Amino acid sequence: MASFPLSTVDPLEKLRTAPQVGLRAKPLPLGIQSLDAVLPDAGLPRGGVVEIGSPAGLGRATRLALAACASAQGSSTQDAWCAWIDSSHTLYAPGVIQAGIDLERLLVVRPDPEDVARISVRVTASGVFSVVVIDRSGVPGAELGEVRARWHIAVRRLALAAEANSTTVLLLSTTSVARKEALPTAMRLELSRPSHDRLSLRITKDRRGRLSGPVAVDMLDLFGPRSSTTSAHPTLHALP
Repeated sequence: MASFPLSTVDPLEKLRTAPQVGLRAKPLPLGIQSLDAVLPDAGLPRGGVVEIGSPAGLGRATRLALAACASAQGSSTQDAWCAWIDSSHTLYAPGVIQAGIDLERLLVVRPDPEDVARISVRVTASGVFSVVVIDRSGVPGAELGEVRARWHIAVRRLALAAEANSTTVLLLSTTSVARKEALPTAMRLELSRPSHDRLSLRITKDRRGRLSGPVAVDMLDLFGPRSSTTSAHPTLHALP
């Protein structure tokens, strides 16, 4: 797999002049019509935490999170920033570009696994980001009881910070962990792949009680081209 150098631009310097996230009453659409049609209010809630559970290695939760980031950047009139907490170092720059995301407005933070919850709360509370993605599906020890207890506390803090800043926080988990923990999130989505060309999405939790059974989505809707932008050396703004 090819490796790409990190940007030499200091992302924190750019964030000092980035516009703050304002109040946003409307939900955040994914920009994928078949999925938005399934979601309550045709999008993800702003000002709340949404957990997306999928089988380990499926990768579809990452694709949904990328779609949310691209939508936030594309629909904002304030040059919206997004943040990705990537402790497992799995975010791939070319894939991010293919999803239609402007790398100049994406900050990738790569903390140690034991610091993911704490750093996630600090990033969300900063008020800079429209979308914060927390990928903990590959974090070692995610099944442990003490980690589970820590995340219950962290999600409550994330919810308060998200509500104060109208931020959409996406928590990427494996399905098994999501079911065991039952975190106090505003919404929980579960993904599966019943066939090679179909994705199944189910809403298993919603703060207003709007649940759904499995809904099949064509994989072409999820992985169709979203951007014609190309770069010989795509880079991520990454912090250790």
